[in-house]
Amino acid sequence: MALGAGTPQAALAGVAMLAAHALFKAALFLVVGILDHQAGSRDLRDLSGVGRRAPVLATVAALAAASMAGVPPLLGFVGKEGVLAAFTDRPLVLAALVAGSALTVAYSIRFLWGGFGTRPGTPDVELARPPAAMLVPPALLAVAGLVAGLTVGWLGGLLEPYAELFGPVEEHLALWHGPTVALGLSALVLAGGAVLHLVRGPLTPALARLRSPISGNQGYEWVTHRFDRFAIDVTGATQRGSLPQYLGTVLVTLVLVPGGAMVATAPWRVALTPWDTPAQLVVCVVLAVAAVLAVGARRRLTAMLLVGVTGYGTAMMFVLYGAPDLALTQFLVETATIAVFVLVLRRLPERFSARPLRRSRWVRRGIGVAAGLVTAGLALTAAGARRAPSISAAFPDLALTEGYGRNVVNVTLVDIRAWDTMGEISVLVVTATGVASLIFERSRTGPRPRRPRAPVLPAADRGTVWLRGGQTLPEPRRSIVFEVVTRVIFHTVLLFSLFLLFSGHNAPGGGFAGGLVAGLALILRYLAGGRYELAEAAPVGAGTVLGAGLAIAVGSGVLGLVLAGEVLQSVKVDLWLPLVGHFYLVTSLIFDIGVYLVVVGLLLDILRSLGAEVDRHVEAAGEPGRGLTVQREGPPT
Repeated sequence: MALGAGTPQAALAGVAMLAAHALFKAALFLVVGILDHQAGSRDLRDLSGVGRRAPVLATVAALAAASMAGVPPLLGFVGKEGVLAAFTDRPLVLAALVAGSALTVAYSIRFLWGGFGTRPGTPDVELARPPAAMLVPPALLAVAGLVAGLTVGWLGGLLEPYAELFGPVEEHLALWHGPTVALGLSALVLAGGAVLHLVRGPLTPALARLRSPISGNQGYEWVTHRFDRFAIDVTGATQRGSLPQYLGTVLVTLVLVPGGAMVATAPWRVALTPWDTPAQLVVCVVLAVAAVLAVGARRRLTAMLLVGVTGYGTAMMFVLYGAPDLALTQFLVETATIAVFVLVLRRLPERFSARPLRRSRWVRRGIGVAAGLVTAGLALTAAGARRAPSISAAFPDLALTEGYGRNVVNVTLVDIRAWDTMGEISVLVVTATGVASLIFERSRTGPRPRRPRAPVLPAADRGTVWLRGGQTLPEPRRSIVFEVVTRVIFHTVLLFSLFLLFSGHNAPGGGFAGGLVAGLALILRYLAGGRYELAEAAPVGAGTVLGAGLAIAVGSGVLGLVLAGEVLQSVKVDLWLPLVGHFYLVTSLIFDIGVYLVVVGLLLDILRSLGAEVDRHVEAAGEPGRGLTVQREGPPT
């Protein structure tokens, strides 16, 4: 309640209460575990005389329970008093807090009395003294609650920056604020809880008459059983193994819920310009025609190429709007995506199934059109809903003064919004691992498959070997022109990828674009020479590359913390070299190198999974017509 109030005082009291709760509740759970372990029971009706037999454990429990009840000078008292003070202007909320806190005091006393007191008529429980290894952890937590309460000013200095996000903090955490309303309410809470504990005997018959004939456990089990049955029914009705059905459900929900709200409120108020140049209209027409043709395509490869046209058309729109970084990335992503599609399509039928029937196809097309219109409407709504100046207006100046780069897009990725990029490359690593786990039957980090030993030919028959892995392909699948071109341009493409990596801070490029270019070079080697050629080009494991990239990116954040005091903060390092002169490097380049390696590792993992490993499965299954790397038996004829 305190953390959700949205005021500085409530936020400060809320995090103080959160810290106190972490200390006393963890200690109390450990105390219960010790009781259960040493006495063989944690039933309050069976425990008696535990405090006499384990005084240290009882003291630890008393400290933790007192903090939970809000007894001074423990941290729990400071937090609860702060919460009460933050809601003095809300009588109803304050009354609920006082009542709940009084109940907390009552059950804290009940816990201590029931767990460690001596019950009349109940023999003392046999209890072995807890060993020090058991007592030390809860004792440290309970004592920490006491020390934090006594030194709450120091703790408040650590917690106030969070509260200041909501506004200026007017009252700091302290043990004594004088005779305030919150102090009086704290005393009322302690007294009320003590009274509730004292009158528990007379209240027991009245409470017994109010009890439901169904116990709490029975009610809980009935509810969970009904939910389980409901979940089974929903799963049986919806999880039919149909990808179009799943996607259709998602899109229909998009159209009905946010789309319905958008139509009902009509929030868009944006002045639209049809186009800035006629070239944009031409590209839009090409996009629309390709999208319509893709819907009606019967061959999978045709549909994939038409979808690729829409991607390249989007990249052209970026070019026409003056966004070279986005255009470069879109071109590269689309090219890599087409290559991945080719790897997948070779294991699927050439044509789409004759189903669905004509009526069903029109329903799906209608859902697609509606989803497209809603998405466009939401984009207009978002564009017209802005009321404050865009934060991105400050990015150009920040990129130059704080990120030391002129390419705003790249500096945004590796500096201004570096945390977002860190999350995104982490998702890429997880995605690559998930794809590989569906395909691989063995470790991805082991030795790469080595090409078979080439046959020794007479000197007169020996020619230039353009790609050593290409010799493992059957003759009908080899293309000497393709192998020659690959051999000639492969190293140039890799050098260009490094150029994009190192120049991206001030010019179009960066780690993501450079990694895609390097990945496309590996795709080229695989398509030209097969899986053994891929192993020749990249003898290191994909998992190793992914892990190294993520480690370098995280390490650059630590470097920023050491050099500039903030994680992922860019630092400019001035250098000098003979013949070069003075130049500088920015530490965010290290982060970009990590991004570069993660992207290369992702594409390498996809090639190894959907390419080389599938080829190995094809060979093992005896389907030489479906793979790219079928080994030829014997010398060529």
